[in-house]
Amino acid sequence: MEWTRADFVSDASYFVGTFQPAETGYTPESMAAAGEAFARSMEGELAKRALLEPTDPERREWTNLPPQPGAGGVRLGEMNQQQLQAACELLAAILSQPGYQKICAIMLGDDQLLGGAGRGGRGGPAFGTDHYSMMVFGTPSPTDPWAVQFNGHHIGLNVSIQGDDVVLSPSFVGAQPESFEIAGRKFRPFAGEIDDGYALVASLTDDQRRLAVTAPQRGFIRTGPGADGEIPKPDGIACSTLDESQKEQLKKLVWNWIGFLPPAHAEKRKEQLLAEFDAMRFSWNGQTGPRSDMSWTIQGPTLIIEFACQDQGRNPLNHTHSMYRDPTREYGLQTGGN
Repeated sequence: MEWTRADFVSDASYFVGTFQPAETGYTPESMAAAGEAFARSMEGELAKRALLEPTDPERREWTNLPPQPGAGGVRLGEMNQQQLQAACELLAAILSQPGYQKICAIMLGDDQLLGGAGRGGRGGPAFGTDHYSMMVFGTPSPTDPWAVQFNGHHIGLNVSIQGDDVVLSPSFVGAQPESFEIAGRKFRPFAGEIDDGYALVASLTDDQRRLAVTAPQRGFIRTGPGADGEIPKPDGIACSTLDESQKEQLKKLVWNWIGFLPPAHAEKRKEQLLAEFDAMRFSWNGQTGPRSDMSWTIQGPTLIIEFACQDQGRNPLNHTHSMYRDPTREYGLQTGGN
């Protein structure tokens, strides 16, 4: 079924839902070219807000909350079609195809929180695709460091780039609602993150579960926006004690976040993490049954992933948050470890 403008809440939403970015080689040159194209598309006041120095304080003031007045960056709703295309092509140049599609699905899900016929939500005016914003820090270059930040409700992406080095830390992604439909097409942005988490805890023996479950009730994200440098005390079951099938399920769960990176960069990160899987710990808070209200953490020397349901009445999965950090590579900086 072909979508029409009437299926979406705004021009930006329609563009995000229907635009197909050109294929990219994920090279330092192609990433820099996409960054340069976005920079050229910004003019006047928009350029002042979208193109910042690497040391600008805005880089560490990102948030996953609906934007407040005066928030940094340029919103998609302010952009003309050329600028929207440049913004989408930049995201597609630095994220994998599945990662880009997931980000778009999260934005389209946020549209469902707006009031109005067929939207099924009670969100405020700062919800929806129009209110996601983009900033570029530094001059896009195939050799020198630069970064892209993309902010909005349930998205706080920080992608740092230097040559062949692409770092996703710190980045927040969430979803609300869990699933929705646009003109006959169904979306469930966090399908893997949700289903693979329940599958891992279900695979544990009773003895393993007693070690993994560290609290009877769901907890909250501890390493989110504003928590730079904070490293929770590792808790739960040592992943070195998992059997091979459980370790495979653990990999499958972790790869949902690593999969945001372009393919070659994801493979490089996977190799690094495979070498430290036995040093990781997995902890779970809350009930372990299917679709229960829960939170969990996977933590290792260069990895912190947190996932948490939110208070959403009868369906805790209808509002979920997650955080990805490499504490040794925050904002691309090498601070120790690998």
